[in-house]
Amino acid sequence: MGKRSTALLAIVSFLLSMPLIILGQRNNGFIIQGKIDTVPNAKYRIMYRNNEKKIDDSLQLSADRTFTFHGSIGEPTRVNFIIDNDFNPRLVKDQIVYSFWVSPGDTVDFHGLTGWLVGPKSNLKIDDSKYVLKGSTLDKIAITYGENRRAIYLSNKDQEKATGLEDSIISKFIQNNPNSFYSLYLLNRSFSSLSRHPDLLNTLYNALSTEQKNSFTGILLNKKIKAQPQLEIGKSLPIFELANDNGNLVSLEDFRGKYVLVEFWASWCGPCRKEFPLLQSLHSEYKSKNFEILAVSIDESRMDWLTAINNEKLSWTNVRDKGGLSGELYQIFGLKGVPDNFLLDKEGKIVARNLRSSELKKVLHKLISDN
Repeated sequence: MGKRSTALLAIVSFLLSMPLIILGQRNNGFIIQGKIDTVPNAKYRIMYRNNEKKIDDSLQLSADRTFTFHGSIGEPTRVNFIIDNDFNPRLVKDQIVYSFWVSPGDTVDFHGLTGWLVGPKSNLKIDDSKYVLKGSTLDKIAITYGENRRAIYLSNKDQEKATGLEDSIISKFIQNNPNSFYSLYLLNRSFSSLSRHPDLLNTLYNALSTEQKNSFTGILLNKKIKAQPQLEIGKSLPIFELANDNGNLVSLEDFRGKYVLVEFWASWCGPCRKEFPLLQSLHSEYKSKNFEILAVSIDESRMDWLTAINNEKLSWTNVRDKGGLSGELYQIFGLKGVPDNFLLDKEGKIVARNLRSSELKKVLHKLISDN
């Protein structure tokens, strides 16, 4: 065995022998305490997720730049410290300065360092490694995993474009760390690429411990895996149920016997709202021929959603998948963004996907005319 192969084997062995983190549910509270090397009394916004719910909070440093923050979560999550991006606003308005993992029951000591703004003035960026964290086992695992993953790629420069290397790294970690939340996180994060290999995806999911499978993310991942085969043309779109703008539950099954356009959108999505005049025209033209629109908003703000419905005068059925880009239905259906849609026949089978403008009009006209 050559030196290069020996080094690679050592890296892989170290990666797979990383310590496990066991998901603790007895104490859902967490504490972050510490200091940030910035101006005294500075204020930071904090964002993290408590299962499906997005939490927006804030903290203010004291005169000596220290702080203590208390939160509650159902499973491990990334906590993000955010400031207004006034140094490169063309990229994003809200800039994440620090981002790290926290688990239920953790009490972590955080030290935010200076020097996180790097690069030329014309293109300033964030160095997300500018912090020191004690007390988060999961954050150590994430950092070590990333470092060793990069080392494996550097040791395989000639195979950098070879398929399967990333899947192999993830697979070995999951199979050797079945009760690590990070295994579940990796599997969920890599769902799109792994879904091209359903047998491997199922093998890796089944390798997870019962504890991980029964977590919020584990249950959601299982739903995604089961729904995946049903999202192809000719298959029946999985039945779902969401609340409408009056708070009443609406099921996709209620539309059986009609041609249905399941339209995903959001109030903040310009291209989505640009499509509404055409959709309104099609709805008026074909409603008498059993055509209906079921518009699924991914707005996290109910008020923004209702305001947009009123302003756009949306007369069809409106429901909301309130988790935004992390919403359950958005995740299960494997959406990559909005607008997106599914056109269904009277039996609920998918006729076409992600149709826009004139293409939608053409396909819908043919579908109804042929039947």
